[in-house]
Amino acid sequence: MTTERAGPSRATTSERVRWCIAVALAYYVLARLGLEYSLVTESVTPLWPPTGIAVAAFVVLGRWLWPVVGVTAFLVNAQLGVGMLVALATAAGNTLAPLAAALLLQHVGFRRQLDRQRDALALVVAALSCTLISATIGSGALALSDTIPMEDLPAAWVVWWTGDTVGILAVTPFLLSLLLFRELPSWRLRQWVEFTVILVIVVLTTTWAAQSLQVLFLALPPVGWAAWRLQLRGAAPAALIATFIATWTAADQTGPFRGQALLGQMLTLHAFNACVALTSFVLAALVSERNNAAGALQEGAAELEARVEARTEQLFALNERLAAEIRDRFEAQQQLTQEEARARREHNIAETLQRTLLPERLPAVPGVGIAARYVPATSDVQIGGDWYDVLPVPGGRVGLAIGDVAGHGASAAASMAQLRMALRVYALQDPSPTSVLRSVQRLVSQLPMPEMVTLLYAVLDPVTGTLRYTSAGHPPILAFDDTKACYLGGGLVPPIGVTADAFYHEEVHQLEPGTTLLLYTDGLVERRGDSITEGLDRLSAAARAKAGEDLERLCDHLLRSMIVLGDVADDVALIAVRPLPIASGPLRVTVKAEARMLSEARGSLRRWLRDAGVTSDVEFDLLLACGEACANVVQHAYAAAPGDLELEASLDQGLLHMWVRDHGQWRAPSDRGGGWGLKLMRALTDTVDVDRTGEGTVVHLQRWVGLYSGAGP
Repeated sequence: MTTERAGPSRATTSERVRWCIAVALAYYVLARLGLEYSLVTESVTPLWPPTGIAVAAFVVLGRWLWPVVGVTAFLVNAQLGVGMLVALATAAGNTLAPLAAALLLQHVGFRRQLDRQRDALALVVAALSCTLISATIGSGALALSDTIPMEDLPAAWVVWWTGDTVGILAVTPFLLSLLLFRELPSWRLRQWVEFTVILVIVVLTTTWAAQSLQVLFLALPPVGWAAWRLQLRGAAPAALIATFIATWTAADQTGPFRGQALLGQMLTLHAFNACVALTSFVLAALVSERNNAAGALQEGAAELEARVEARTEQLFALNERLAAEIRDRFEAQQQLTQEEARARREHNIAETLQRTLLPERLPAVPGVGIAARYVPATSDVQIGGDWYDVLPVPGGRVGLAIGDVAGHGASAAASMAQLRMALRVYALQDPSPTSVLRSVQRLVSQLPMPEMVTLLYAVLDPVTGTLRYTSAGHPPILAFDDTKACYLGGGLVPPIGVTADAFYHEEVHQLEPGTTLLLYTDGLVERRGDSITEGLDRLSAAARAKAGEDLERLCDHLLRSMIVLGDVADDVALIAVRPLPIASGPLRVTVKAEARMLSEARGSLRRWLRDAGVTSDVEFDLLLACGEACANVVQHAYAAAPGDLELEASLDQGLLHMWVRDHGQWRAPSDRGGGWGLKLMRALTDTVDVDRTGEGTVVHLQRWVGLYSGAGP
């Protein structure tokens, strides 16, 4: 919301000239009036109404008046004998402060009617903050030009800030309130009488409180009365009177300001002016908001009542026709409801079955980053046969499978479950892609499975970067980085279930560092009305654009780019795989302290040692020593509940460090022999340190490998 303006949006030249003259004249006259109360030299006064005039002009007429304000401010300051440069700098500050206040008010959506609490608070904030500009520039110019001593700079700054703040808090709302007398309904005689009485009470109370009682804040109740009863049209004049009386008292150094230092006087005046502003404008805004809300509620209620009456008549006429149609459609609706319930039930069963049978979480494979997504179809029973799997296979490699069972519904999901379980068994027996797909083909040929199956199975060796894969009619793997992307061909055979037998062969691809692999089902690239080639091109471009992203964010980006979530015609499954560099820094591996996980830890260490350039003989010794330490953790560390095994390694100027940590409690050593593992570790390394604490055990192994200097320690 922008700042509202009362003036014409397309004022003629003559109108603009008249406004310029009026603003300049008012600015000049009130400036001369304010200078009569100067406290520091003849140019620093706690009463500076021109700032309020400028803010009101910018808000109502527009910021195009800033040259008028600047020129008039310069003329006023030039007559004070402070020098042309000082007058020019002071005029700049006097122009920038109200201009900044107007910009701030426009930014927060200020409405000149001040009928919202946020508008009143915004005006107070603008008055207290933006006037810092003029106070700093003006007082600084006077001090730098030796017009005032440097020790008087703080006092001049506070007085200047007070004067500009009074101008905005007192004069601006008063000028804005004058427009409301023309725009809002006219007051009745009773309201004019009450308004006059309030102003008289404000004058008497403020003068009495300032001069006799020396308690300025007794002026707040009548100001609040004006805001409560008459809103801004009553609050603004009352606040103006109270503020001017308090400022005059401060300038005359009488009443509560007598005997105080100048800084204390200005702080007291500031506190009073802020309280007057908050009491008058905020309270007036709250009452206006309440009145506006009540009026809007009454109008809405009347309109709603009229609409309800008209609608009731229409509904009464339609009711008889609808009753007949309802009777005719009742039986059809019952049948449709039954069909929808059956379709919804089958969809829920299929989706639940599908999600239950997919991997609950991906395995942590050292040296390989993996992320996957599955998005079910949103139409009734279209959910079904898309699936994926990731499983570690012997040798530190990882098997990647993705497939699609033709058909939909619970039967397709059940077939998918059979294939996934069978593939996991076959992959553990022989992980080669040809062997796995041949075994799956034999299984499908013996099962009563009428649907064909597309399946892609690949084995990735993160140590060598070798990818072996075979595709049974499935969309090709996408290999990409931030510079290029390509689809991996070869290794193609017909979909499973199409022929009784097929000749399976695998394709080998050597990955370049930084390459990401993407396995997916056809739901990701197929779009109604587009060819599959166009979908593959879109996928390639979307993947290359975010090739350097984290895999989780990459998968989310691909789904947003390729499909419309919430309107998915077919299931979508995808796997993103990226070999990770291990030897770029220290090695850190955390696995479950289970015997089956030792091969993963050992494989990660082997790859890290090779990347670090450790010779094969030293590598064998280190793997054997570290393996013994890890085996001890599995055997002795966790007796009551399973825990984690942490392996770390680093290379420091040819000295290799390895740490094997656990967080369990080892059994006390017995006298029945043993201890051969520790002897073996000491024979294979230079030093072995074992540190047992209440929080676990750390085994620290060190050996000189001489990769930097080529010599021993």
